[in-house]
Amino acid sequence: MNVLYKYCGSDGIKKILKKLELKLPYISQVNDPLECLPFFYCPNDKAAIEAKCLSVLKRIGISLPADYKQKPEKGELQKTLVESARKLQIDWNQRKGCLLSVSKTAKNPVMWAHYAEKHKGAVIGIDFNSVFPNTNKVCSILMDPVKYSKHRPKINVLEDFTAKYLNTLLTKSSEWVYEREFRTIFLVDSLEIMQQQGLSHLKDFEGKKTWFLRLNPASIREVIFGLYTSDDLKAKIRELIERPELQHVKLLQAEESETYTLNLEECNFY
Repeated sequence: MNVLYKYCGSDGIKKILKKLELKLPYISQVNDPLECLPFFYCPNDKAAIEAKCLSVLKRIGISLPADYKQKPEKGELQKTLVESARKLQIDWNQRKGCLLSVSKTAKNPVMWAHYAEKHKGAVIGIDFNSVFPNTNKVCSILMDPVKYSKHRPKINVLEDFTAKYLNTLLTKSSEWVYEREFRTIFLVDSLEIMQQQGLSHLKDFEGKKTWFLRLNPASIREVIFGLYTSDDLKAKIRELIERPELQHVKLLQAEESETYTLNLEECNFY
């Protein structure tokens, strides 16, 4: 098994257990505006800059004027190329890729405070080796560990940076290291294919078209109650997992300890 944890508010945990699906926000919806956006730069290489400009303009069907070399001021083309790459990346993040983020731990009090309604929500443990079934075999989703760094990934706009962009998507500021995050990226093109297979779907959510990943019920392994999860929410969660397809789900309770790391104790309600 490869169990990772999703921190949820009270409404979120009920929706996941009821509908058996996970929301996949677009990459642009991450908390940190600098996340998933590399630091673009353009070296002072006149020949390479001219070649890049010619390549871009040729691709979009525009010819450079004969006197273009005399027109730009020093550094103007470099700034234009950097800004163009940045705008293209922002647009791609907004429309072409969706992000699934989870954590290695369910014991972090800061995560509970930020993402689980100040310990009033719950955490769901999902086995990503069996997220959804595919005909005769179970398909897994590769979840990559996030790398934490003081420096943003740097990309030279004069080079083909398609392959390097994956590193950007898996890198966050070292200020976020406590999250112990794992993530994967879904291309919208791939989600459209998965939709035809019944593995994802697109629907209205809070006034926007949003992708959702369908969950194999067997992939849901645990639900952890927070320090202050209400009795009403606990009762609703117990009701939801009494369905035949979820009776295997283990219930746990977060408890205080001598440190700031929480203990998890198995619940016994019966």
